[in-house]
Amino acid sequence: MIYRFFRIYFQIPIFLRLLLTVLTIMLVFGYIMHLVEPKEFKTAFEGIWFAFITGATVGYGDFVPQSTLGQLLTILLILAGGGLLTFYMVTLSSGAIKREEDYKSGQVAFHGEEHYIIVGWNERTRNLINLIDTQYEGKVDIVLIDETLKEDPVNDTNVHFINGDPSIDHTWETANLEKANKIIVTADQSKVEREADIHTILVIITARGLNHRIPILVEILTEKQKLNAERAGATEVICTNESTSTLFFHELSGHEYVKAFEYIMALLSQQQFIVHKVEDQWVDQTVLQLTNQAKENGKLLIGYIRNDEIVINPPSDQTFKAEDKIIVTKELLQ
Repeated sequence: MIYRFFRIYFQIPIFLRLLLTVLTIMLVFGYIMHLVEPKEFKTAFEGIWFAFITGATVGYGDFVPQSTLGQLLTILLILAGGGLLTFYMVTLSSGAIKREEDYKSGQVAFHGEEHYIIVGWNERTRNLINLIDTQYEGKVDIVLIDETLKEDPVNDTNVHFINGDPSIDHTWETANLEKANKIIVTADQSKVEREADIHTILVIITARGLNHRIPILVEILTEKQKLNAERAGATEVICTNESTSTLFFHELSGHEYVKAFEYIMALLSQQQFIVHKVEDQWVDQTVLQLTNQAKENGKLLIGYIRNDEIVINPPSDQTFKAEDKIIVTKELLQ
């Protein structure tokens, strides 16, 4: 019986264990003082009050033991209770400091919901976090996973840093993947392109194995691995090198300095793309007619999807079919 009691006692968290010990000692001493000197401590509560004030070394002096036994008990209370209270406060402070250090070093699990998980720290990640904070006014939580960083690089109240390998289950469980909203996986450009893409695909497989429904957006460096990333479970794949090469081509092939990259960045930073199924009343309408309707609603029709083929800036007299999907943009957070 005693063994079981001590086993349960030492399984309790240290803060709660110390608190229970302090309370027990103070209650016992206070009640004993009431029994020893009932004239000075007329109620048990007065004895307990005296025990707490004396054990905390405050010593108001409103109650003073008169007998030798009472004074000896007070000495024991100062030695036992005072030391224990001091130890409790030191432990509490040390625990708070350690908790703060654990947060900074990425050792604390995230328990929020509807958050974004970003894998990999780099300048693209920094800009992405700034965009999310700006557009959503700090209302969206972000979990940053990186195994190379020693401490939180952002120090943002909306960003929770986790130091861990994203290719193992424990890291995703710590990030509360089950209740996350989306995953963004950036490519590790410190690695050779093929190795970086293989690592990205391994991360996708791990995350998809734990959550079959969550959207996963990934960055791939080589076009050859794009299909493998989709096979692994990526919802959308962005091939960085291909995109950059296309932008360079626009600049080289233009008759003048066209600033293609700046135009695209302005579009992406100000507008949100929306894919909408063609409604019944839109069937057989022309691009020009639907463009005018979209503009009245503050949207811009830029193209459509037919048979999985994307058509941008279609002819104005082109008509829509029931199986088509239109691509429109609207102002972010309109």
